[in-house]
Amino acid sequence: MPNPDGRDLISYVKRSLEEEEEFHFLRFEFLQRLNIVQLEVKLARMKSRIQKEQIIHPDESELLQKTLQAYATAIKDYRFLKGQKSLGKTEVRDRKLLLERFFQSEEDFNDPFSSHYAYFQDADAKIDPLRDAFMKQLPSRLTWSHEERRQRKREYMDGKAPKEVSHFVDQTVRFVVAITGGLFLVVPMVVMTIQPSVLKSLVTVSTFVLLFALILAFAVKVSNVETLISTATYAAVLVVFVGTSTGNNA
Repeated sequence: MPNPDGRDLISYVKRSLEEEEEFHFLRFEFLQRLNIVQLEVKLARMKSRIQKEQIIHPDESELLQKTLQAYATAIKDYRFLKGQKSLGKTEVRDRKLLLERFFQSEEDFNDPFSSHYAYFQDADAKIDPLRDAFMKQLPSRLTWSHEERRQRKREYMDGKAPKEVSHFVDQTVRFVVAITGGLFLVVPMVVMTIQPSVLKSLVTVSTFVLLFALILAFAVKVSNVETLISTATYAAVLVVFVGTSTGNNA
């Protein structure tokens, strides 16, 4: 049971400062939504009464302004919390157990520390799948940048994954993409050149265009328009080669 003088709270915060470089927080989805719904119902009742009586009292006008402001603030706060990056299952379990160890009380009902946990980091800051795969597979000394290693030294020593793409990973991915792009042009041309035929050329073009589209869709972070333009351009290049080689053979 937590100490009434706040010693558990101070111990928890001191431990966090000494042992954790990333602080996590609960989003309290239930309470946030409850607050918004309460304000919604309150405003709906006020709207109903004003429309019915066609009059608003001075004290009610001030209450209306404060309630609308609180409603807008609640929505903004909830949207901000929802926009933060969520923790993984392992980190959620560790954080939940830590909070329960310090603050669990006999009066608590229905597991109050069971909620959505988040980082102080925007959820929109996403890394494309290819760079993410390199960051997970390569050794830490290559995936961590010098700046992030300095700022998050403890997590680097614990072997956790970085949050920023290092210069080495970025350049390596660029090189792999460049080589892959070259191979996607050279390999089908070589295949179609050896014992050329129209059927073989069409099958080769269709296969490589499909592979190109799959890689572009799942391994590279681009928009739908960019995916469509890139795939169409690649297909056009191969079709031009097919037409040229077919004309020469004829």
